[in-house]
Amino acid sequence: MQTFGDGAANAAARGQFISETYSSYYGAVNLVGFLLQMFVVSRVFQFLGVGRALFIHPIVALVGYVGMLFAPSFGFIRWLKIADNSIDYSLGNTTKQALWLPTSREAKYKAKQAVDSFFQRAGDVLQAVVVYSGELTSLGIAGFAALNLAFVCGWFGVAGGLRRRLSARAAASGGNEW
Repeated sequence: MQTFGDGAANAAARGQFISETYSSYYGAVNLVGFLLQMFVVSRVFQFLGVGRALFIHPIVALVGYVGMLFAPSFGFIRWLKIADNSIDYSLGNTTKQALWLPTSREAKYKAKQAVDSFFQRAGDVLQAVVVYSGELTSLGIAGFAALNLAFVCGWFGVAGGLRRRLSARAAASGGNEW
């Protein structure tokens, strides 16, 4: 782990380190997300369908947070977040948008706007409250990993409910789960 002391030279070195770390991190997220979108997402939809694709991201998060719970390290957390954000930007976003396809025009107009604006921002505020509360209570890495595992369990529940609704709608229309 790199350490920095006080002084202008050390502040510049610290700034350079942070800049390089973020640059390589976001570069990796964008590259992996691009490759997933170009070569993986359509094949996942083709072979698994949208309903099963809902479970890929929570599975990756589950494995990652279990790993973080037992062996936390900067390198592991970095790769977990690269995988998490890449999947979110590619498969997760495409799957989320595909869920609106079988809905009515009115539902897309009204409900999608509420989800994309209010509920998305409410989730961001909830995330900030959780992080702030965790900092106040000195939760630590293992505590945050355990809390995220609880959220992942809820995520599986939501994905399961959405998959059941997709399957029921597909069965009612005589189609498949696409």
